[in-house]
Amino acid sequence: MATSSSEARRTARRDALIDATIAQLRERGLSEASVDHIVQTAGVAKGTFYLYFATKDDAVTAVAERMVARVGRLVEETLADASRSPVERVLALGQAVSQVGREPHERELIEVFHRPENRAVHDRVGEHVMARIAPPLTAVIAEGIASGAFVAQDPTRAAHFVLACFEVLHEVIDDPAQVPDAMDELNAFVLRALGANGADAS
Repeated sequence: MATSSSEARRTARRDALIDATIAQLRERGLSEASVDHIVQTAGVAKGTFYLYFATKDDAVTAVAERMVARVGRLVEETLADASRSPVERVLALGQAVSQVGREPHERELIEVFHRPENRAVHDRVGEHVMARIAPPLTAVIAEGIASGAFVAQDPTRAAHFVLACFEVLHEVIDDPAQVPDAMDELNAFVLRALGANGADAS
């Protein structure tokens, strides 16, 4: 019980530091926010920060991972919704992914993670997304193939192709206002690639 209680406190303290990092990213932006600002917002000593994160960049990565986890949960719920057709679930996947970057600090994080010097962080977050979302998306595509909604193809490869398309969305737009039109184009592209028939695709 003591171990469980101690672990809960550690988790709560780490979450509080991530919350404080988000608050500082919103207020100051990535370049101006500092560890001093973060601990002041969290109301903890600077040494406490370093018990959980080695650098500010590590805390920022934790913010990105939380952002990915939030979208991941929404995507998993969407893909598991058997009341929707496979086509509807693939389209809902796009809606969930398009939520990333709506907050100014999220958009800034996306831009930073796509810089060449941050490739390792970008790849780590991308791998996390793939590992979490690819299996349920594969199942949805397999279901669509079996029902005739999609053309016959390898569902595992198709799922990774689809996710790769969504992953580059934020690389081909430079203004959040462009997201709706870009998402419409991307959804149409993905449905063509999956061979969705006209009735379901409409």
